[in-house]
Amino acid sequence: MRKIYLAVSFFLVASLSFASNSDLFKLDYNKVQDEFAQLDQLAQKVKTENLTYADLASTDAQLVETLALSSTPSIPLPDGALGIPSFLWGCVLGPVGILLAYLLTDNDRDEAKKAVWGCLANTAAIIILELVLAGASAGASAGAASAY
Repeated sequence: MRKIYLAVSFFLVASLSFASNSDLFKLDYNKVQDEFAQLDQLAQKVKTENLTYADLASTDAQLVETLALSSTPSIPLPDGALGIPSFLWGCVLGPVGILLAYLLTDNDRDEAKKAVWGCLANTAAIIILELVLAGASAGASAGAASAY
């Protein structure tokens, strides 16, 4: 029993020693407000002058560098038609989804292939589910017949 208490106390002391860096979670509200002020300035400039990223980079390179702006999106957009992955088009809509994925992605064969894999995955899942349900119902009917 003493070994258990010793192990628990050692664990607690070790975990408490790592939790001592509270400065990591402090927030400087003034710094946040300054950053958003720069972003608001940029948003107003883009909106009023109807600027693109290239226009902004050529006219106000210092602001672009200060805010660390990039022309590429920081969140990768999903492949597929209408932002929906082609696998889901095929999985949910079957052959119609394959056709839609192919047509909506401007005849992209790779996206159509992903939709085909989605359709095959759905078909395999349905077959497995049917086999499990058929086995369960056969087992239940056999059990019910032997009870009488």
